Amino acid sequence: MAKGIINLHIGHKPDHGLAISVDGRESSTGAPETQDILPNGLGSCPKNEGPRWYSAWLSAQFNELPAEVFDIFHSEHEHCTPGSHWDLFVSAFLAIAESIVSTSNITIDGVIIQLLDKQLMPTDASPETLQYARYFIFSVLGWQTMLFQPARPTDQPQQQPQPPQQLAINEQRGCCEFTHMDLQQPMGVCAHEPLSELLMGFGILLPATNICLNDDPDVQQVFHHRTEVNAKTFNAYSLSSIAGIRIKWVDALACHLEFNSTTKELSLFRFPSFCLLSLESYARRRRRGCIHACATTSKLRCQWATEEDVDQLLREILLSYRLLFAQTKKARRVFRAVDPFAHGPRESRDLLLGSLCGKRKNNDDRNNNSDMMMVLCGLGVPLQKETYCLPRDFPVLRYRITVLQRLLDTTTARTWAQLWRDKRDSANWLTFWAVIFFGAFGSLMAFMQVVLQFVQLFVT
Repeated sequence: MAKGIINLHIGHKPDHGLAISVDGRESSTGAPETQDILPNGLGSCPKNEGPRWYSAWLSAQFNELPAEVFDIFHSEHEHCTPGSHWDLFVSAFLAIAESIVSTSNITIDGVIIQLLDKQLMPTDASPETLQYARYFIFSVLGWQTMLFQPARPTDQPQQQPQPPQQLAINEQRGCCEFTHMDLQQPMGVCAHEPLSELLMGFGILLPATNICLNDDPDVQQVFHHRTEVNAKTFNAYSLSSIAGIRIKWVDALACHLEFNSTTKELSLFRFPSFCLLSLESYARRRRRGCIHACATTSKLRCQWATEEDVDQLLREILLSYRLLFAQTKKARRVFRAVDPFAHGPRESRDLLLGSLCGKRKNNDDRNNNSDMMMVLCGLGVPLQKETYCLPRDFPVLRYRITVLQRLLDTTTARTWAQLWRDKRDSANWLTFWAVIFFGAFGSLMAFMQVVLQFVQLFVT
């Protein structure tokens, strides 16, 4: 991460008509881009050596920022340039990430103090400016960790915009009652709550290993007794064709494998290279990222993840793509039927997602991203298993898989098409269709015999 923070200046609020596009060719100022921004507090790297999608995705988040946010930074009107807001945003973005990673149990107000020390904010900031600063740091935390999507401040009908009064997470069309218990928190938590405690106020965004978040006896029984899943019967095809589940691709890592029973939507995180990049950095340099900095160090928080649990969660997310899509032909067709990046720019596509979900393991295929597969194996992510042991392979995501397992177990086929596709119990499936076939064949023969007898009587 770059240590020197450049004190850039802007002279006016960014115009909402100015859209910044980071497409790998030129920056908003017209100068050639020389760096890719990295997520999770990993700083930046030379151009085309990092995940290209992240810079494009981040520029889209930048374009959604309220204009008033840029009033929090030191500004001099005579030094205004058309692209200075993006450069200033990047400098603050990296400085905030460095503060989160390097300081244990830091609060949002603690980050503001470090920004003041680095002269990225004026020391005479007004209370309204501090509110916007808290909102901006909370947003950067969400974009760095990709745990959640921050909600924009509510548009005010007044002529003078009002600073945000709450920190809020943006979740469309409902969310899981356990992962997100509350979508808003007052600004006061910024002063005294460390990041792990602050995020815990929204729900169990980072769950610990082998915990069941539901007191329902039926769910508890499935959780403790159904400890294995078979890739042939538990996959995206079975979930969609039998249980009627629709897949919803999301940008929030905390929502991965989260099932909304109201809308029957299964949320899946669509940027797996974030997990791979974070795992590689943590394993090789033992450098924790922003998402690791959100882990708990308290033994009293048994439901919240430790740093080791966070690392395990990242591995499980990568493995879950293989379980859901890659190991059966029909499941791979389900993935190819929907484009997770259909509504975004081409640069925002994470190519690793297609490799994990759309390709089966083939040791003889040298073109099948073998280098990437070797990296995954080196990080403890098996590429293919017929049967997965949940306490060992998915200790963090175990509860969410249990919810889906229970849904499959309690779902009965109601149409002929569902009966044909439901091959979870192959013996019963063969018996049922054999009875149908021979019964239909016998009925047809009896009908033909009646017809022949009628024809014979008619002829005679």
